[in-house]
Amino acid sequence: MANSSKQFIGQIVQLAGVGSVVAGVVMSLHHVAAAVALVGGGAAYYIGKKLRAQ
Repeated sequence: MANSSKQFIGQIVQLAGVGSVVAGVVMSLHHVAAAVALVGGGAAYYIGKKLRAQ
């Protein structure tokens, strides 16, 4: 049961990461905001992937 909970949380974090990367691309005219969104999105995707693998 705990494993499925981690997988669900990992999936949500991973989806949030993808959304953040997309937002970074959309805001690409604002360089600082895009950089923060892309780095945050990448980190969230990585963390979500690690959580889902457990």
